Amino acid sequence: MLFKKKQKEPQAPRTVSVWREYGEMIIEVMVFVFFINTFLLQSQAIPTPSMVNTMLIGDHLLVNKVFLAPSLGKWDSFLLPTMEIKRGMIITFKGPAEPDKDYVKRVIAIPGDTIRVEGKQVYINDELTIEPYTRFLNDKRVRDMDNFPLNEPRILDALGNVTYLPFYFKDNSDRLDMNRTKAVCDKFKNAVELSPKDGKRVFRIPPGHVFCMGDNRDNSYDSRYWGPLPRDFVIGKPWRIYWSYESQTEEYLTPGILHKLKDIALTVVHFFSRTRWSRTFKKFD
Repeated sequence: MLFKKKQKEPQAPRTVSVWREYGEMIIEVMVFVFFINTFLLQSQAIPTPSMVNTMLIGDHLLVNKVFLAPSLGKWDSFLLPTMEIKRGMIITFKGPAEPDKDYVKRVIAIPGDTIRVEGKQVYINDELTIEPYTRFLNDKRVRDMDNFPLNEPRILDALGNVTYLPFYFKDNSDRLDMNRTKAVCDKFKNAVELSPKDGKRVFRIPPGHVFCMGDNRDNSYDSRYWGPLPRDFVIGKPWRIYWSYESQTEEYLTPGILHKLKDIALTVVHFFSRTRWSRTFKKFD
């Protein structure tokens, strides 16, 4: 008995070119990545020692941006839980003095709080704050910037206007920008008041702002220098370290394409020896 060989059914003619299919796939992946980076998670590297020892230079973070998203209802809150910014929380944000840079600092005071820094010790609402995460240099001298507000007023301009706020801004030439400096000092001058407890000057955090400082207090450019952070500048909350690579600040901040290419090549060569494996997937509370 002879069996006829089953003939293959004719395939439908291709209506879309291979190149178009690949192009659509690439666009879909890009849209997906853009959505995640814009609304859910963002990658960020630590280029400076301002958060040592909590965060080290070369820590690469995943930043949770969902916790700041406005809730649209109970189901929205269940699927994408949000939280309020609290004291002690580490956040990432756009720098008020340098909006093109992303910063990572710790929230020290929230709206309505009063803050005073006296001899490197922080007082919130006239109570000394215990900060086990802080780090100080060996230099025990107390500088003007270790007190906030200032103990003595400083002159702002030739007219003799003074302020107890140490805020200052620099221009593109790394020189003092008097216009911006005077503007921010004038903006927050009414936030300086006398404590009813001991009569010392304190700074009251305005509505819609938080006061941030780095854990490495003697090496941190923070709210002591550029003022309280507007809530709208906050990006998110660090979630986990997905990679930690032993490096120096210069490797991140030195400009130039040649330096970047050299840095990439050295990273490939030293990937295994300089990766801090023990910090991989470390979670931040």
